[in-house]
Amino acid sequence: MLAFPEFLRTAGARRFFSYWDNLPKAGFAPDRKDFSPAAIAPLMPAVTILEIVSDELIVQRLAGTAVCRAMGFDPTGGNALDLVAPETRPHYLSLLHAQTSTPCGRWNMLRVRRENLVERAEALTLPMYHSLSGHWMILSYFGSIETVSYEHGPYEILAYEDTQWIDLGAGVPDLA
Repeated sequence: MLAFPEFLRTAGARRFFSYWDNLPKAGFAPDRKDFSPAAIAPLMPAVTILEIVSDELIVQRLAGTAVCRAMGFDPTGGNALDLVAPETRPHYLSLLHAQTSTPCGRWNMLRVRRENLVERAEALTLPMYHSLSGHWMILSYFGSIETVSYEHGPYEILAYEDTQWIDLGAGVPDLA
């Protein structure tokens, strides 16, 4: 078992990490076939799964009901890059590349606009490999922290305010 990341802010994120940590691993990440949504049913409304196909296509494979409600629509099957502000996409892609080249966990404090509110939310993202497709997947849990302001507009990830890497045994990226 891995050391528990002390910076996780919500009970849901802590339970999500514990579940992932107990999955069988091939190397440093579990395979998609070993992930069971039923095992974490109470957390699933706040969970997403992304499949990294290329730098232009990151398929939203699953979006929990709370995520869909916050977004105002169900993004399942769409390109997750369409949900990231254009000016934030290069940073987002660099985070994904870093996370999959050195399989590690990532915690972010996000600034998101949803339902005309800007709020801060924590996102715990953990790698998962899909052996059938040969693609990396990102398994994420989102927990709302606080409302910051009002801003009219559709759902969008506006900024990554903080990033903490979680060593899963392979080290963490050097992004200095």
